[in-house]
Order: sequence, then C-alpha cells, then structure tokens
Amino acid sequence: TACRYYLMQPPMIDFDEIRKQVAIKHNVLLGKDDPILVTVTINEMVLDRYLDLVSAKLEASNKSLVTSLQQQIDLSKDTAGKIITDASNYVSEQLRESMADAVNTACIELKSQIATAQALSRTAVTSEHKAQLAKNRALIAAMVAGAAAVIAVVALILDFLNN
Repeated sequence: TACRYYLMQPPMIDFDEIRKQVAIKHNVLLGKDDPILVTVTINEMVLDRYLDLVSAKLEASNKSLVTSLQQQIDLSKDTAGKIITDASNYVSEQLRESMADAVNTACIELKSQIATAQALSRTAVTSEHKAQLAKNRALIAAMVAGAAAVIAVVALILDFLNN
C-alpha cells in the first residue's frame, strides 16, 4: 500500500548473504535449497503482511487525526469569531453609552449656558430700560432747570425794568 512505501519498503532478503553470515558465525554451510531458508521466506511473508496491516492502521489513524484536527481548527475559528464579535459588540455598547453620557452632559451644560445668557439678556434689557428712564428723567430735569433759568432771567429783567 501507499503507506507501506511511506514507511520505506524493506529491501528483498539476500539469501546468499544469509548463507555467508551463517557460515562465518556458526561454521555451518547451508545449501541453496536448505529447508531453513524456507522459514526465512515464510518469516518474510508474515512480516510483510503485518507491515501492511500496521501501515493500514497507521494510515487510518492519520486520516482520523487529520479529520479531528480540522474539526478542532473549525471549532477554534468559530470560537475566535464569536469572541471577536462579542468583544466588538461590548466595545460598541461601551462607546454608545459613553457618547450618550457625553451628549447628555453637553446638553445640560448648554442648557445652563443658555439660561445664563437669557438671564444676562433680561438683566441687560432691564438695565437698558432703567438707563433710558434715567435719561428721560435727566432730560426732563434739564428742561425744568432750563425753564427755571429762563424764568429767573425774565424775572431779573422785569425787576430791572421795574426799578
């Protein structure tokens, strides 16, 4: 299978090398058709089969792991998206509340300044009215004083003429 090649396929058994090593280590000569070499072939076949089974299990485990990791990545993305959305909503709400407080404070201050300006305007109007009244009174007083002066001059002239 593909997974077996992924784990690197073992090389074929070299029977001549086996016979050589047995001769060197055990001082026993094996013929090319020695029954013990049959057990090597059987052993190789059994090991190849188990290697195929292990490779298949490893491949299935890898697929399962990849699927599980992808699910975790998707879940993490969803969680991160929710966190970002919740944080954005929280910041927006805090900003909205701060702006509402600032607008309310500005409105209160503006109303206070308008009330002060209106009071000053009324005071100015009242003061202007009082100044106009004082001016009129001063003018009347000046006219009365002028008339009194004219009367006094006329009286002096009459007194001078009568004498």
